[in-house]
Amino acid sequence: MQDYYTPKGKHLTLSDRRNIERWLHEGCSNREVARRLDKAPQTIHNEVKRGLILQQVRQSRFKMVYSADRAQMAYEENRKRSVKAVQLDKQTKEKICHYLTQKYSPEMMVKSGKVNVPVSTIYYWIHHGHLGVGKEALLYPRKAKANKKQASPNFKPAGKSIEERPESINKRENIGDFEIDTVIQTRAKNECLLTLTDRKSRYQIIRLIPDKSASSVNHALRTILQEYQIHSITADNGTEFSRLSEVFDPEQIYYAHPYVSWERGTNENHNRLIRRWLPKGSKNVTQKQVTFIENWINNYPKKVLDYKTPREVLYAG
Repeated sequence: MQDYYTPKGKHLTLSDRRNIERWLHEGCSNREVARRLDKAPQTIHNEVKRGLILQQVRQSRFKMVYSADRAQMAYEENRKRSVKAVQLDKQTKEKICHYLTQKYSPEMMVKSGKVNVPVSTIYYWIHHGHLGVGKEALLYPRKAKANKKQASPNFKPAGKSIEERPESINKRENIGDFEIDTVIQTRAKNECLLTLTDRKSRYQIIRLIPDKSASSVNHALRTILQEYQIHSITADNGTEFSRLSEVFDPEQIYYAHPYVSWERGTNENHNRLIRRWLPKGSKNVTQKQVTFIENWINNYPKKVLDYKTPREVLYAG
């Protein structure tokens, strides 16, 4: 019984084909070539058959010989035809465009089972205009790298440093450890959004507050604490968070380092989700809009949650 085989996906390479050509020229049999390459004899038989060309050995005499280059060309042509192209029909186009308006990324459309098309194909259709939308339909277009800002050497945080935060919070072990931030809509000193994101479940709380001040933040936080159980808060060093200790246990408030937004990456990423619905410069935001966005985020499947929603994880844990 043979003890060698060709595993799925382990195709012959051009180097393998060069060896086959050389060994056949030296007089090796197909079975001997198969043994040397650790392949099934039938694999080598099919390969040799596919790579035969007519070669002149002397005047008026020709014979069929194996050519590695000819076999490689045949292999590459066959690979191009091995995958059936996905056709963009009217129903698929309408479905993708619908979820684009719902601010779904192509990956989320596919992974959540809403669209049965490869992710790369959707991006291809967008980039080549097959969906009737351009690159503006992409949620996060790439931006030029900004200059890194540096904190003053004399800087002191408003409270306990994030370096003192327990490992249980760093590892997202428990529900109730939140990151907090504000999202401004315009440069004018008017209404903005207060956002809190649970580190484990990614559940998002959004409140519309009259301005970006410590008193407005504290007033909204008092209301939130009546509805949700919060064990810890991680904030940046903005003045709006300088008085959190007036409404929350100061031992459970941690301040990130200046200009290191990735230390509150969970909250920052969720604020980007808000921007899908309220781009910078949006005016006259209503409480109805805020409620809709909060509900949309908490019912949006996430890859990091194994495509469960934050609401499902929150109430399951």
